[in-house]
Amino acid sequence: MAKKYKFKLEALLKIRRIREEQCKMEIGKIQVEMSKVKAQISEQTQGIAEAYDLQEASLSTGATGQEMRFHPYFVEGKRSHIEHLEKSLKELDDRAKRMYQILAKFRGEVKVIESMKEKDMAAYKKALNKKMDQNLEEQVQNWNQILK
Repeated sequence: MAKKYKFKLEALLKIRRIREEQCKMEIGKIQVEMSKVKAQISEQTQGIAEAYDLQEASLSTGATGQEMRFHPYFVEGKRSHIEHLEKSLKELDDRAKRMYQILAKFRGEVKVIESMKEKDMAAYKKALNKKMDQNLEEQVQNWNQILK
């Protein structure tokens, strides 16, 4: 019986696939972080809108001086926080772009090794078929000699 097929670079292929999967997971984590930051930006923007509405309401009912002084600082704090969040979002986006580049490299490496494996498997099958054909041919010749 012929030997079972074994690809010499199987361990390397497995490692490359693992690295590709880890990269995909990292990209997923970054995307989750980005969505959280976007939600926080939305909340902060909504907070500014609510603050303006509250200021309008308090002005119609008679706002105190303290309330009037507090409002600009509150809005400025929210805007500052939004700027910080937007910087974080840009950093996450840059990180995601780098990870996509790394992922493309890993995918390329995996594809090359898989191609090598397919070629090696085809050569193995061809050699195996050739060997089986030879064995069959030998058996037929032996039977022909026996029958003569």
